[in-house]
Amino acid sequence: MSNRAYRSGLSALLLAMSIGASAAPDAAAIMKKAAEAMSKAKTYQSEWRMVVSMGTMGSMTLNMTMKMTNDGKAFVKTEPSGQGTGMMAAGAAMASSTTVSDGKTMYMYMKAMNSYMKMPVPKDSNPAISGQFGALNQKDAAYKLVGSEYVRGRKCYVIDVKPKMPTTGPGAGMKPTVTAYVDEQTGRLRQMKTRMTMPGGPPGPSNGQGNQQKPTPMVMTSTMVLLSEKINAPIPASTFKFTPPAGAREMQGGMMGGPGGPPMRGPGPGGASPR
Repeated sequence: MSNRAYRSGLSALLLAMSIGASAAPDAAAIMKKAAEAMSKAKTYQSEWRMVVSMGTMGSMTLNMTMKMTNDGKAFVKTEPSGQGTGMMAAGAAMASSTTVSDGKTMYMYMKAMNSYMKMPVPKDSNPAISGQFGALNQKDAAYKLVGSEYVRGRKCYVIDVKPKMPTTGPGAGMKPTVTAYVDEQTGRLRQMKTRMTMPGGPPGPSNGQGNQQKPTPMVMTSTMVLLSEKINAPIPASTFKFTPPAGAREMQGGMMGGPGGPPMRGPGPGGASPR
């Protein structure tokens, strides 16, 4: 082969490779579009099924209803479904909660305690997507497209997300891994899997010399699957007005986290703030 032919062939190969690279879907752009499908719609409503597991402690299934507007109003209701297993079954009732925000003040009602908390809503943050869905468009997170899979008959991009975790305060020491499944046709989220490794679990067994091993990290996994959604459908204004149930008392202090509500700051089942 002549040098000229070789150079021509090499140039063609490099051109083809560059075209292929530029045509590959951008994971960060896909996630941003999925987040905006929720946050920028005039109204957004959806139903989700979430399975939460903590290994030998068992698992539980939750149903979550979410309603929100693009001016910051939000309604999130989480209820246990079925009995659950292991120790998680006993605590399933604590997962029953309702979060309501009028865009300025957020209320979180815990049914099992017949108590609620209230707090101001952070600027440019909607409680409906600042918890479970924060990883969709979190500042400083890393996104990687790893393939395609079908979710409930829909072909989806599979994207690994590595959120940037705080080094101090709530969320410090936690190690989350998030996998998002985004519909290739509509650009909307269909499923999200989160695995959260948390320090400070129960101490490990003795090493045989009378010394107890370091605490075993706790691992919680959750899988959220979209059941239905509506975009720009009317939502009654009363949805975003919180009225305490009879006998409910207000709790003072910090926000309590939960598998379905907007907990303390930090990604995964604890929540993360989108940009």
